[in-house]
Formats: sequence, structure tokens, C-alpha cells
Amino acid sequence: MMYFLLIWLIQNLLQTFAIGLCLVPDFFLMSIIYAALIEESNREKHIKLIWVAFIGGIFWDLRWTNLPGLTAAINGAMVAFSSFFWSKMPAQGRSPVTFSILLAATQIISRLINVLFWTVPSQVAIRQIIVQSLLTIPVIVILAFFYHKARDSHV
Repeated sequence: MMYFLLIWLIQNLLQTFAIGLCLVPDFFLMSIIYAALIEESNREKHIKLIWVAFIGGIFWDLRWTNLPGLTAAINGAMVAFSSFFWSKMPAQGRSPVTFSILLAATQIISRLINVLFWTVPSQVAIRQIIVQSLLTIPVIVILAFFYHKARDSHV
């Protein structure tokens, strides 16, 4: 769990440096989803990861946003959705491409929900979302590579 705290702190530091330029990718959420999907884990681990995502979201809300609980709810829901979707998928479908699509979908959905509650002009919000999405692509590719390596080592 200290790993997630470190990632949250790095994301927070990067966001501090990027104020006015862009929103940083949600490394924290992507790392939790990666941990939830990387191995066949038990239900208790998934519940712990949902709570970690929720608590990290609360801290993010208290630090950056004006609506405490929104990011927490989104993070918890995205981890739960990803875990549920992944558990229902046959083993043959759990490829790095599917993993990448799932990570991208969680990022897009969470950003779109946040846009609904932003108090900034729509042009600024759209620009921020586009830049954040473009910055998220390399992170997704790197995590998909790690997923591929981890999957090959289990086979």
C-alpha cells in the first residue's frame, strides 16, 4: 500500500508543477487498476484496492477540487468496474490490448464525469482533457507492456 501512497505523492507533485499548463494523467488510478488486474487475486484484495482508490480520491479532492468525494467515488467505481469486467472476461480475451482499452476507458469516463462538475469555461476544459488524454497514452502503453511481461511470466 505504500507503493500507492508514493504514486499519489508523485502525481500530486507533478500536478503542482503543471498548474496552468495541463492536468497530469491519473497515475494513481491507473496503478490501482493495474494491481487489480495483473494477477488472479481474491475478492478481499479487490475490496482493499477499491478502498485505497476511494481514500486516495478523498485526499485528491481535499487537495485540488471543490467537490469533496467526487474523485473518490469515481476512483472507487472505476476500480470496481474494471475488476468486475476483467473477472467476467474469458482468459483468452485478457490481452495487453484489452488491458489498454480498459485503462483508456476508465480514464476517459472519469475525465468526462469530472468535466460535468468543473467551473471553468468549456474551451479550457476541453483543452485540458485533450492534453491529459494525450499524456495518458504513454502511461497506458508502459503499463500494457508491464502487463504483457507479467502475463508471460505466469504462463
